[in-house]
Amino acid sequence: MAPARAADDTAFVAWARANASPLSLCTRLDAAGKAIGDAPVVALGEPVHGGHEPLAFRNCLFRYLVEERGFTAIALETGLSESRALDDYAAGSGGSARDVARQGFTWGFWRFPENIELLDWIRAYNADPRHGRKIRIYGIDMSGGEASGEWRNARRTLDDSMAFLARAAPSESMGLRARLASFAGRFNLTGYRELPAGERARLRSAIGELGAFFDAHRAALIAAASQADYDWARQNAIAARQLEALFAVSGRPDPGGNLSPGDYKSDAARDAAMAANVRWVIDREGAGGRVLVFAHNGHVMNGRTRGGIWSVYTRPPAAMGEHLRAALGRKLMIIGTSGSVRGSAPERKPATLDAALAKVGADHFLLDFRQPDDPAARSWLRRTQSLQVNSSTENLIVPARAFDAMLFFRTISPVRRLDAGG
Repeated sequence: MAPARAADDTAFVAWARANASPLSLCTRLDAAGKAIGDAPVVALGEPVHGGHEPLAFRNCLFRYLVEERGFTAIALETGLSESRALDDYAAGSGGSARDVARQGFTWGFWRFPENIELLDWIRAYNADPRHGRKIRIYGIDMSGGEASGEWRNARRTLDDSMAFLARAAPSESMGLRARLASFAGRFNLTGYRELPAGERARLRSAIGELGAFFDAHRAALIAAASQADYDWARQNAIAARQLEALFAVSGRPDPGGNLSPGDYKSDAARDAAMAANVRWVIDREGAGGRVLVFAHNGHVMNGRTRGGIWSVYTRPPAAMGEHLRAALGRKLMIIGTSGSVRGSAPERKPATLDAALAKVGADHFLLDFRQPDDPAARSWLRRTQSLQVNSSTENLIVPARAFDAMLFFRTISPVRRLDAGG
């Protein structure tokens, strides 16, 4: 279905003007709090990685949610295994925030100063003895991600699991660790693709045995180490299983970044894994936990990836948000973000949802999509629209299904990236 055109926007824009709640980056956040209500899980999206305004707003919103709404954790689009370093630092371990960020943020996200600021704020909050419950930080993406698409650092899921078992159950796990170690050097996309079918089956079996070992020896492993060490090590074993499943359906990355019809399988595997990791975070936070999830719009949306560069896919894969909505229902609130990215090609026609929001007039606002009182606006939100992605393409979405609310920034400026020496 094609997206609605600009001629159909009039009723929606009029409704949006009457119902948009003005915001600023770090003040007037009560409107966001009112929209969030009692939802224990909030998924906040960004339209492009490395935009200053969405990252700065995320930091301010999380501080508000912690201090005013009792939120206990933030879950970010970075590797799960790597993020243990972030959580340890937030809990008071040694090192500098920048050094820890290099270890804990994948995809080069350590270069964003806003991520350093978030990390330092959580650490300072946790250091205050007045705060009995400490704030946690998690990665929920697949581990080992980097720009090449080869998942060159994937082996750390095996290495971290084996290191834990070597400490907590050295003799009992010796044979299993030996089997896993024989594959560790080839545990990346290229290495996996070069394995004969029989070797892939043996790797898959060993990873399955790893997870089973953690479950069968749970009490002894916790007694020999700690609950936290066990939790992270076991989830590393799950992360290894997620990566093996990804490798099994992935083709070789195209050097030019072009997609092929079957690439939907790897996108589907990644978003399913991210949703499973969010569920782990929620479980670990317990009954009193409240979690802010922050990732790209394309992951947090309750929908499927279609349109734009993804039109080549044989079938549209489900985004993380679709899995989470099915699992959590209305306990989950999904907030997307729209805005014009400074420096993007000016000749490109705006996506229909972004273009309509730009007509509302305010520079920064929140618009709740749930149950608009105007029938024409409600109809517009229930039709297929397009949403800009990464300044260069678009997703086709049904706004009322994909998001509960939308943030709008008239201009999104690039972050001032840290260099490798900084």
